[in-house]
Amino acid sequence: MEFLLLKSGGVVLENSGGVVLTAFWQVETVRMLESCWIVDESVIMASSSKFWKDACMWNEPLADYWMEGNGGGSNPQDTMFDTRVEEDAELSDWEGRGALMLPGFLGLDGLRAENVLEMEFSSPQEAGGFYNNYSRLKGFASRRGKTVRNTAGEIVRYTFVCNRQGFREKKWLEKVDRKREHKVVTRCGCMAEMRIKRKDGSGRWYVSRFVEEHNHELAYGKLVDYLRSHRKISEVEVAQLTSKREIGISIPKIYESFAAQLGGFNLVTFTKQDMYNEIRKQRGLQGGDISAAIRYLEGLAGMDGKMFWHYKLGAGQHLCNLFWSDGRCQEDYGIFGDVLAFDATYGRNKYNLPVVVFSGVNHHNQTCVFGTAMVSCESQESYIWVLRQFMECMQGKAPQSVITDGDPAMRIAIQSVFPDAHHRLCAWHLLRNATANISDPRFTQMFRHCMLADMEIDEFEAHWEAMVNECGVREVEWVNDLYTKKHAWATAYIRGRFFAGVRTTSRCESLHAKLGRFVESRYGVLEFVRNFQRCVDFLRDTEDELEFCSWYGTPVLQTEFVELEKSRWMMFTREMFLRFRDSLKRCVRVRICEINDTANPHAYTLQKYRRPEMN
Repeated sequence: MEFLLLKSGGVVLENSGGVVLTAFWQVETVRMLESCWIVDESVIMASSSKFWKDACMWNEPLADYWMEGNGGGSNPQDTMFDTRVEEDAELSDWEGRGALMLPGFLGLDGLRAENVLEMEFSSPQEAGGFYNNYSRLKGFASRRGKTVRNTAGEIVRYTFVCNRQGFREKKWLEKVDRKREHKVVTRCGCMAEMRIKRKDGSGRWYVSRFVEEHNHELAYGKLVDYLRSHRKISEVEVAQLTSKREIGISIPKIYESFAAQLGGFNLVTFTKQDMYNEIRKQRGLQGGDISAAIRYLEGLAGMDGKMFWHYKLGAGQHLCNLFWSDGRCQEDYGIFGDVLAFDATYGRNKYNLPVVVFSGVNHHNQTCVFGTAMVSCESQESYIWVLRQFMECMQGKAPQSVITDGDPAMRIAIQSVFPDAHHRLCAWHLLRNATANISDPRFTQMFRHCMLADMEIDEFEAHWEAMVNECGVREVEWVNDLYTKKHAWATAYIRGRFFAGVRTTSRCESLHAKLGRFVESRYGVLEFVRNFQRCVDFLRDTEDELEFCSWYGTPVLQTEFVELEKSRWMMFTREMFLRFRDSLKRCVRVRICEINDTANPHAYTLQKYRRPEMN
């Protein structure tokens, strides 16, 4: 080690490579130095050059981070009683800048009030940065206090105070109709502060008042890191937070990733709540949420010539309805749009707008999205508007079959816009309603058989009669209403209709689970649209991977029908080939035990091999 003597007893401790480890000097030399790090002369702690750089940051230009406070009077006691609610106290953006990361530097006995009163600063930002660094070393948090202006409206005095200065306003303490528990009281009237005034003509600022005594216990060690002015998320960390949140990673997981990057939780200079606050701040900065969402869709249209979106505004320019569908959604619908699942049960966004998702099934038996909408209310008029936008977007192509959860307004809208499409009710919702309306478990079991079993119409009617008689529900209104809709749910009546193997909207509910990673109910329109599109991209990436799996390699043949297996492999995707082969294996396990050639058409009776009861 070698020591380099500076002015007036100042000492810098360097290693043999010239890297600064730590430094100390007499305080009176501060005004003559461009940047400095003041430590107690009784404390010499080895530290890296990174800490030296951080410590010198009070002299860093902070104009971009400066937030001007409200003007105040010239009374020296102006800041003694702060009328703002404690939790809403204004915190300047310089807080946390240049915070020293040195636990153990407590008590600056060498820095006294008379020394600080001799200091000058080139700007209020520099003074604020110094006081915040000083507060960290002492064990308290700082904030901006009152400002004083001259007759020309220029600020001529700034005050930086301990964040425990002032008191919480009594009306908040005495409020009786609170919905939340009181936050702990931290304001205790502490008088510690530093006041600076502008020197006439020079543009510099000098310390006119400095109070170092506190009326409360000071923080120590790791506790200092939790004080508000010493917690700061850097711009780089904000960028990481935003990008990770956009791909569906939760805040706690992101916090853990920061701890892993920095080498431990004790080295993270902010809390999970700070991360939540930053996300909320980002939303607040977007402004003009509806217009921002429209601009975002316009931006997508610049890259996707087929991008389609329409919106409808109501009174007061509030968003009533919004529909959008990109080019790939439209291409998918052109190929796989024979069956459409129309689901409005996903939930609502920040503005309480129900979200409607149009989805179907592709050749990988995977859910694909055809379009999305937000509606002001779940009414017949709103659904008709959305379906008409959907038809316009899809060049007038209507689906053959539509599956819904049974909403009456939705059913009427489908009949109006898709008059030739067969409307099927979701089997899962029907079974749930059966359990809710009829307490007899036998009814649910027998109803399930009536709904899903592949039988002739006369067989269905016989089973229905047996069910209502056995369960005693013939006079139940819900059961009778259900029977009138049998053409929308009974397999016996919808046989021959194409539904791509879909009997429920559970695919929509599975899609909801994926959406939950990217979309939250507190999102505004812009955030919802942007994150929903990201979720759709995620689904498409999975589809591309399945496409590769279908293209790459050849299957191991498992049946005696070698040529048939080969031809189907060349024709089908991997998922559909596996389904076909499973059916092929089942086919070879049956035999024809009877042929009725007098019937028109011929009737064949099949029997599973060695299972005579299964025919």
